[in-house]
Amino acid sequence: MNDPAHWAERPETATLRGIRLLVAMYRLGGVWLFRLCLAPVVLCYALFHRQARLASADYRRRLHRFDPTFPAPRPWHFIYHLWQFANALLDKLAVWMGDITRYQVTLHGGELIDNLLDRKQGAVILISHLGNFEICQALSESRPRLRLTVLQHTLNAAKFNEVLAHHNRHSQVELLQVTDLDIGTAMHLSDKIGAGEFIAIAADRVAIGNGRSLERDFLGEPAPFPLGPFALAIALEAPVLTIHSLKHNGRYHIHFKALWQGGTVPRKERTLQRNALADAFVTQLEQHCLSAPWQWYNFFPFWQSAARKLSPPPLTSRDDTDA
Repeated sequence: MNDPAHWAERPETATLRGIRLLVAMYRLGGVWLFRLCLAPVVLCYALFHRQARLASADYRRRLHRFDPTFPAPRPWHFIYHLWQFANALLDKLAVWMGDITRYQVTLHGGELIDNLLDRKQGAVILISHLGNFEICQALSESRPRLRLTVLQHTLNAAKFNEVLAHHNRHSQVELLQVTDLDIGTAMHLSDKIGAGEFIAIAADRVAIGNGRSLERDFLGEPAPFPLGPFALAIALEAPVLTIHSLKHNGRYHIHFKALWQGGTVPRKERTLQRNALADAFVTQLEQHCLSAPWQWYNFFPFWQSAARKLSPPPLTSRDDTDA
């Protein structure tokens, strides 16, 4: 399949009826019936989505070169990678329906959030497509003061998000569709920060409308990261955190890390501070990626320019084959 190279251009492949059917299966038969119905979907995706297969192999090959303890790519690893992603979607649905609670989650550094809430201080949370950020919504059960706005590019996941919104029990969490960060959006977000709310934005995908990026070494090679989230965080002058929610041995672990204390930055120092913030974010992302390598869900040519197609990598006896 000749999928668009840029992640934001890809059409949503699932149908609303199909997603609702999977939800009905989950409500009727629980996790195991949902997985049984999802298995053929994963297999079809593995067979027919060539670019995702190549991107997954490219990521796993780079990871193996960077950390030889991670297994070299094999043809069946893509199915396993997809299966982990499918289970993350299941957990995403479960937490929105209230089936994953605070008591099923282990917090690391949760005092950072509590201290900000006590001070009524808003903050920017830089997130990624490693792990399952939605699990953090379970925190709202024990923190009713928490108000969170998640900035999303949902055009290529509109149907899935529509189903999630239907089952959303968490009034503290708002999903805000943004294709690009303009002045109006920035002012709206500044008001939220001033009211002591939290803003979450993914900092590992370059937007299509404003493709400004900066390069940082990630898993041993330069990769593009979006400039917008780091520039927005500096402009809002708010504390900046990163959160990674990873699943280990059937239990989610949420890791909080403070990246910047906030404050006014002189104009001539903003580039330096922005770059330092990007360095800190990428360092955390890489560390957690090494601890949960199969939970990286960027199935597009991450290390390539957004305007270029991913060329099939040279095949060896250990690489994924192009089925």
